[in-house]
Amino acid sequence: METKPPPEGNDSSRPHIGPSVARQSLERTVALLRLLDEGQPLRLEADEAAPTRNVVLEICRRRNQLEWYLGQLADKGVKPRLRRHLCWALAEILWLDGLSPEVAVNLCVEAVKQQFSPREAGFVNALLRRTTGPGARERFAESLEKAPPHVRLGLPESLWRRWRKQFSARQLDELAALLLQPSVLHVRQRQAAGDCPFLGPVFTVPWGNGAEFRLCHDPAALFASAAWQAGAFYVQDPATLLACSLVAARPGETVADLCAAPGGKALALAEAVGPAGRLVALDRSFRRLRPLVRNLAGQGNCLLAAGDAARPPFRPGSFAAVLLDVPCSNTGVIRKNPDVRWRFSETDLAALAALQGRILAGAAPLVRPGGRLVYSTCSIEPEENGDNVAAFLAGHPEFSLAEQRQLLPTAEHDGAFAALLVRQG
Repeated sequence: METKPPPEGNDSSRPHIGPSVARQSLERTVALLRLLDEGQPLRLEADEAAPTRNVVLEICRRRNQLEWYLGQLADKGVKPRLRRHLCWALAEILWLDGLSPEVAVNLCVEAVKQQFSPREAGFVNALLRRTTGPGARERFAESLEKAPPHVRLGLPESLWRRWRKQFSARQLDELAALLLQPSVLHVRQRQAAGDCPFLGPVFTVPWGNGAEFRLCHDPAALFASAAWQAGAFYVQDPATLLACSLVAARPGETVADLCAAPGGKALALAEAVGPAGRLVALDRSFRRLRPLVRNLAGQGNCLLAAGDAARPPFRPGSFAAVLLDVPCSNTGVIRKNPDVRWRFSETDLAALAALQGRILAGAAPLVRPGGRLVYSTCSIEPEENGDNVAAFLAGHPEFSLAEQRQLLPTAEHDGAFAALLVRQG
């Protein structure tokens, strides 16, 4: 199983930090923001320092709000090369409590002076001094009152326009507010673990088939614990078990997970089919199979393979059940991956929906008569979910829809969609 914290997710730990650590955080944050500006997805290392993780995720949540605020503070605008440093300082001043505002300003000014020029450092100093002191957050909030509605909600205009058609005004406000909150880390308990003061009480979800989850208050303590090293816990959001519950894998069955990385659902399926069953886990490259090797360690009933889920290298009728957790827009997991919202586009959505349709069509023959095909995403967009299922059923009369369910993101879990399609016997 995974022995390092996941690269995305929890950023609820807010440690106090010293100037040297903060300076490293500033340098690393600027480098990561540069990659984001180039259109690359956020890649936080598994052992990324908490100060960097916290500030980068905060900036990603509020990127357009920060840009709006900087525009209000500087009438003539801010040079792009200064914006990354300023965003780091503003995030530390307004939302994080690990560093005093004065230290954040001084470190930012000194970095700009060394990297660019004393003149630009003076500009940064004058601008940031206006953001500190009593009422700093109130002044920021007041500046947003003049902003366009999508900026006030912390959403790109494309998603705001889409979601205001999907949801009521109240639902949209609540969803946007939720997506501005730091994510939380859930673990699924796999075995007895003794006293774990870094975890909250056990809870279950209606679709979880009795799986026990706990909220982690101290990720560092979790990953350093003997219980984690012994495999007692697996980092997993409760929403991920929605698809597994519809697969309803039984002991002794042969089941396939054709988009298996990083392995959370595959592990749950391997546990369900038991030693007498077999799980075949496929993903598109050996690189993507690496986390599966770790996460499925100790499961002797698994076969890993690299291949195209739209053209899977297996014989027709090979499986009692097939899970397709397809690539998607990830709009249901924006809280854990806040940079996703800024990369959303209608063009990409259409391309993803087409790919998902090809995967559905390619996997269908693998299901034996009477077997189950479960299609799932971590999206909340109809084109990727119910629309895709309806289009598949229209072209595959040998399948029928037994059940489908959409989970919207809440404070307790991510968003997810899953549909159970049964092949006629």
